[in-house]
Amino acid sequence: MYAIDLFSGSGGLSLGLAEAGFEIVSAVEKDKHAFNTYITNHKKISDNCFNEDIRLLDPIDVLKKAEIYQSELTLIAGGPPCQGFSMANGHSRNPDNPKNEYVYDFVKWIKALRPKVFLMENVKGFEQIDNGRFVNDLLSIFIGELGYNNTTKFILDAANYGVPQHRKRIFLIGFKNGEQFIFPKILTGNGRSFITVKEAIIGDLPKIKTLPGKDHNSYSSNPKTNYQNMIRRGKKILFNHITTNCADDIVEKFSWIKQGQNWEAIKDRIGIKVQYSSLYKRLDENQPSITMSNYRKSMIIHPRENRLLSVREAARLQSFPDNYIFKGGISSMQQQVGDAVPPLLAKAVGKELFKLL
Repeated sequence: MYAIDLFSGSGGLSLGLAEAGFEIVSAVEKDKHAFNTYITNHKKISDNCFNEDIRLLDPIDVLKKAEIYQSELTLIAGGPPCQGFSMANGHSRNPDNPKNEYVYDFVKWIKALRPKVFLMENVKGFEQIDNGRFVNDLLSIFIGELGYNNTTKFILDAANYGVPQHRKRIFLIGFKNGEQFIFPKILTGNGRSFITVKEAIIGDLPKIKTLPGKDHNSYSSNPKTNYQNMIRRGKKILFNHITTNCADDIVEKFSWIKQGQNWEAIKDRIGIKVQYSSLYKRLDENQPSITMSNYRKSMIIHPRENRLLSVREAARLQSFPDNYIFKGGISSMQQQVGDAVPPLLAKAVGKELFKLL
């Protein structure tokens, strides 16, 4: 079950698909820091990966580098850059946004390589561009022009698949040979307990004594929850438990906000008016996290400490295992984590694909 990951980012989608049974043979990522993270954690295929804009690559050359025939390619997966589709950027959510062009580059690769199945992932706002006409036109191309007759569109919340975070994402999945995708069975929520912030990040991580802190450290204790035990994978050294150093007046603002509250709790004291519920949001430790986008810019606050989340804490809330090491400067690592597909969500979708194939 050979697969290629386009717009791979730091590799959350690849990791989940690999754990579902697919063999990732190549990946393409334009950002150098995200690419470095990818090849650090996917060493076996690092020589087959491309730190390039996909527009500069010939799809056939990618297959040759991976040493597979076109007929052997099972899956092309990817999440074209989503800044143009984000709910947080409503002014740019339109069919003419230049970033939307990457979606059609993804389509070109499907047309060129004709995999047995394709998977496109994106933010929920993708569905609302041009009042839905953009995504409907895309479905028409996949179905009418390319012959992926059972292309389906659906939205999943990562929190329903063991991820300690509410993160709704849209998926387009199409089969060349008529199979019909079946939604993965819900694992958490709907009567089953969600994984909470507390289960994910409270209890076994050391306090950050200096900011930004050391990039590697030891755990403060044994795992306190089943999720922590799963995410640690028996490792002894902790990486990326670092955070942004905030000014004293910002830290003081953090102290005014209780768990579950956001900027609205202090708006009269600081005189700001914003539209985003995530701004100055202190996480409720007894609930899944809100969506991890760029959590530094949003100033998402640790549930118990007056600081922003560390890279490792945010990665755990995305369901990355602790042995997954992020590379680059702290701002880049924060962005990589925020942009990623949660591996446990990717694994749930991948397992259903694998069954059908």
